[in-house]
Amino acid sequence: MTEGAEAVTPRPEPPLRVRRMILPVLLAVAFMVLGGFTADQAFGISWGLIAAFGLLLAMRWGKIAFTPAEAGLITVGLVSSTFLATRVMPAAPEQVDVLLTVRFAAAWLPAAAATSIFAFRRGVAPSGAFNLAMVWLAGAAVAIPAGSTLDVIHPLEGLRRGQEVVFGSGDYAVIALAIGMFAIAALLSFITKLPSLATISIVLFMTLYAGAEVGFTIPGLIENVSNIVNVPNFWPPDFEWAIGDGTWWWVPSWEFGNPNRGNPIVETIRIALIASTLGVGVSLPLAFMASTLTAPNRPSYLIDKGFINVIRTVPDLFWAMIFVTSLGAGALAGAMALTFFSLAIMSKLLSETVDSADPGPLEAAKATGSRHFPAVRAAVLPQILPNYVAYGLYTFEINIRASVVLGIVGAGGIGQTLEASRSFFLFDRVLAVVIVIFVIVFVIEQVSIALRRRLV
Repeated sequence: MTEGAEAVTPRPEPPLRVRRMILPVLLAVAFMVLGGFTADQAFGISWGLIAAFGLLLAMRWGKIAFTPAEAGLITVGLVSSTFLATRVMPAAPEQVDVLLTVRFAAAWLPAAAATSIFAFRRGVAPSGAFNLAMVWLAGAAVAIPAGSTLDVIHPLEGLRRGQEVVFGSGDYAVIALAIGMFAIAALLSFITKLPSLATISIVLFMTLYAGAEVGFTIPGLIENVSNIVNVPNFWPPDFEWAIGDGTWWWVPSWEFGNPNRGNPIVETIRIALIASTLGVGVSLPLAFMASTLTAPNRPSYLIDKGFINVIRTVPDLFWAMIFVTSLGAGALAGAMALTFFSLAIMSKLLSETVDSADPGPLEAAKATGSRHFPAVRAAVLPQILPNYVAYGLYTFEINIRASVVLGIVGAGGIGQTLEASRSFFLFDRVLAVVIVIFVIVFVIEQVSIALRRRLV
């Protein structure tokens, strides 16, 4: 270095971002699928070679360093697994059962072991390397059921009359897609320390799998949505029936086709108000008992937490059916159902808020000799009070919408009017009710949001 010259500090490499690794992941998965199309050739060896080449190319693109020995390790692992997978998979599977799935998943142990060793050498913790191996096996276990659901793999038991038994390149391509979106994405995710890569890939595949399981397709959705124009008596909405002789700006005067019956919209709001008040009020002590910070002892914490989990597992519609059966149809059943529903929501949200409260004031209050619950009231309640009020307003919003649905099973409110109109195919009245509900819920929601912003 010449005299007077300043040392130049090399610029550090910018940290990896998820967007930089998306294309390498797609490239590796694409080569995995491309190899799957050749799986019925050369005993599956060509599949492994193509998949290994794509994975190594993707790692090179993503600037993941590897030695020739590591490249050979990955290649041998993938070729061994693809060879075993084609040997384990029968030419015509009789059925997609647990035994076949387990045998096929076991065939991918060499690939799982090779990539886990490589990940460990790249700095991944032993637990992470083990989890990577488990993801390989999980992807292989999901692959065959997914192919059957996607109507690509046709076992003998599901063949229709005259349909030929075929299991070839297309079937292996779907299997390769599942393994690639699970295992290849997980490998690159662990090495680059970008967990969202694997998460996005696995969730995307499972979403496609679930969509195929329930018959969901984008073209089918578009076709079914377009059928709305064929609904009879749909347009224009019959606001005259909904409002009747009432004044449009005075909600209690609306008649919904029956001037002798109480306004169902007002009844819906009353149900939501009663349920919100009771549920939000009772949730406060339950939330304190369900928090490790404020529970007086371990048994009371476990009992209260268990009670909250039990009422959270029961949906609002089922609560409504229970109370309609026991109390009879009407607004009382709806109010009781939404009370338990509100209690479940508020207790869960509020207990988590209490958990995150600052324990310092509570410890200071107890240090002065204060008893447990007075100390909680003085030290913790002021911290969570703004969130408590905000959650209460949010619960009221939810109850407005939920009470509309509960009316369908006879729990009072506008839902009964909505279901009656739908039952008689009076869709112009249904549309009018829906628009009215939307406007009222939108107004209540905006007011609630404005209040919550002032409180939190």
